[in-house]
Amino acid sequence: MTVDGAFRVIAVVATETARGALAIQPASDELGLRLAELMTAAVIVRETTQPVRRAQLLWKDRRGGALVADSLPDGTNRGMVNPGEPSSVAATGDHILQVSYTAPNGSLHQGIVAIPDGDDMSTALMRYMHQSEQIVSMVALTALPGPGGVRVVGGYLVQLLPEATREVIDAMTEHLGNLPPIATMLEGSNRTAAALIADVLAPFEHAELASSSLVFGCTCSPTRIMTGILTLPAEEIDSMIAGDPLEVRCEACGRQYVIQPTDLREFRDMRSSGFQA
Repeated sequence: MTVDGAFRVIAVVATETARGALAIQPASDELGLRLAELMTAAVIVRETTQPVRRAQLLWKDRRGGALVADSLPDGTNRGMVNPGEPSSVAATGDHILQVSYTAPNGSLHQGIVAIPDGDDMSTALMRYMHQSEQIVSMVALTALPGPGGVRVVGGYLVQLLPEATREVIDAMTEHLGNLPPIATMLEGSNRTAAALIADVLAPFEHAELASSSLVFGCTCSPTRIMTGILTLPAEEIDSMIAGDPLEVRCEACGRQYVIQPTDLREFRDMRSSGFQA
């Protein structure tokens, strides 16, 4: 944040995190880059709005196919291509950006903005911040193709705070207008979020308030797998309990689980008795 309290900046470099997701997901080159950008956008949204809560972003095409990005407070992030469906997602054309997170009062916040064909993720996120969060901001993020589906992905958000004067707003506007494109700013070895912030706030005295690491990871577990199974019709569950071990693969992280019929039966019985795992 600038020491005068005029601006807050959040910067993210999520290259390794995105590569972890792209190693699992069936995505074309262009779609993989959009997923990497969406994962970066999810981190920015969470840090800007509710950093202690999970943020989920969906990038939906006209048919309803969606890229999904989850950002958790512990720094774990994941991305998926149309989970639960065999079809992929259109990389071009009109889309919508849907943002969800739990507000401090326990209610679910959900905001949706249109993404006309030709608009990039930066424009979509900036539009969401303005329309749904009433946050005046400037956003720049991008993903560049390379090894593992993405050579580098990252970006920043500059948030205008109430203390900003017209003079300092004009100075920031001029400075941002003179910065190179975000793709150029991300080039170079060992490019970090701190380096992005140093460039964005170069003319302004500022202080670092917090930093955190990002990792590719998942929330899956045997308990979550069996909880999902118990949403199926009773006759299907009975058939599974009477059959062979179930092999289940997590769509998000690729982890393989083997669910034993006896474990599923015991878990069902515990849930039926009112025990919540």
